[in-house]
Amino acid sequence: MRFSTLLVTSALCLTPAVYAYGVAEVTARAHADCHPDDPPNDRLIGDPQDTVATEDTCEKIEVKHGFDIDAYSVSLVDITKDTSDRCHALGIYANGECMGLPNALIPFFPGETQGESRCFKDTPFDKYLYVRLLCDADDKDKDNKDKEDGPEQPESEDAKTEAPEEPAAPAASAASAAPADKPSGGNDLLSSLGL
Repeated sequence: MRFSTLLVTSALCLTPAVYAYGVAEVTARAHADCHPDDPPNDRLIGDPQDTVATEDTCEKIEVKHGFDIDAYSVSLVDITKDTSDRCHALGIYANGECMGLPNALIPFFPGETQGESRCFKDTPFDKYLYVRLLCDADDKDKDNKDKEDGPEQPESEDAKTEAPEEPAAPAASAASAAPADKPSGGNDLLSSLGL
């Protein structure tokens, strides 16, 4: 517990250095008699475990297992004020890489500084819950992509307008050749029908 307090304090000291970056304190709890999708109850088993989650790291939280534990719940509190503006959710994973779809989510909206999950099953998790903030890409990256894509876009549009013209010429020559063949085939068809 003392280490996590030290970690949170150091993260708070770095807050000006990570402006416009998602950072949140995450707390995991084990519950008795808390069924999946129910709000977390007060029947806690063991002490809550804390960590600091970011958008670039996959942090682990040690959890306990036992017959008396029915579910886990996770809560978060923003450390930087931009967390809820840039990030949409906290993903909770059963794998150490935080890859794929999360096993549970804590959604949050701009302006919210805290969030809490409902109870979720303990079965997919082994020794740890792995957490990561799910955030938008940096606005600077979006601007750079737009600048890179901007000049290429008109070139591709020019290529698109030229492309139909080239096939149109062969199609026209094929169409002019086809009517010469069709009258005999068309007349044969019409005569076979008696028209």
